[in-house]
Amino acid sequence: MQSNILRRKGFCIGQVLLVLALFSGQSFADISSGQVAILKGDFPRAFKEFKVDADKGIAYAQAAVGVMLHLGQGVKRNLPQAFFWYKKAADQGYDAGVANVGIMYYKGAGTEQDDVKAYAWLDLASYIRGGREHNAKARAASFLSPAQLKKAQQLAVTLRKKFEKK
Repeated sequence: MQSNILRRKGFCIGQVLLVLALFSGQSFADISSGQVAILKGDFPRAFKEFKVDADKGIAYAQAAVGVMLHLGQGVKRNLPQAFFWYKKAADQGYDAGVANVGIMYYKGAGTEQDDVKAYAWLDLASYIRGGREHNAKARAASFLSPAQLKKAQQLAVTLRKKFEKK
């Protein structure tokens, strides 16, 4: 058990943040007021701006709110709420949300620790991002028994099918 915990600590918190993904797929003209506030270092304002868009169902803003809650930047740190917002973004197929949900399950941060769900969500992130989450998925798989891996792979197929329909 102790070695499991130590191996998990090697899973860098920086991988959770994926802040650069918040800017993916946007032209400079599309930059939000929340992103401008971040660039100025005004995190409380950025959080407020992102929260307005997140409440409207905008996936990148939901992921940004998750990141800020995860880090405690501009707002008090709140891991369960970070997971909630990552999941809302993930449910729309937003890649940063999907990856962060997987990592939160892996770490047990803001939600129950669940290696099967972690693997499945990281598999989906790897699929969406063209393999960029392969190492995280492999690390999650290293904690699974053969039966758990089979269950995780089945869940991963279910998740992929759900998002292929979108």
